[in-house]
Amino acid sequence: MSTAVSVEGELTVYAVHDLKARLLAALNEVSLLQIDLSDVSEVDGAGIQLLLAAQREARQRGAALRLTSVPPQVADALALMDLTHEFDTSPAEHAEHSA
Repeated sequence: MSTAVSVEGELTVYAVHDLKARLLAALNEVSLLQIDLSDVSEVDGAGIQLLLAAQREARQRGAALRLTSVPPQVADALALMDLTHEFDTSPAEHAEHSA
């Protein structure tokens, strides 16, 4: 079973606490968690740390985590930190937002 969680607005230190609770709750009941990032307007180190923590938690639970509709600011942050290999994403989604 899979589910999607949409992230809207900032993926920053100001928003990660509430989002962490949503992601962990979603992981309790699924084998695949898709995180829709299409409406993320800003990302910082805390947001990237949250995505990494969710990925680690998913792996520990035997679940998969996929980032969908990754906007350029998130893709750039992951690339800058050399973390693109940590996440399952679709290259086509990166291209669609880069145009």
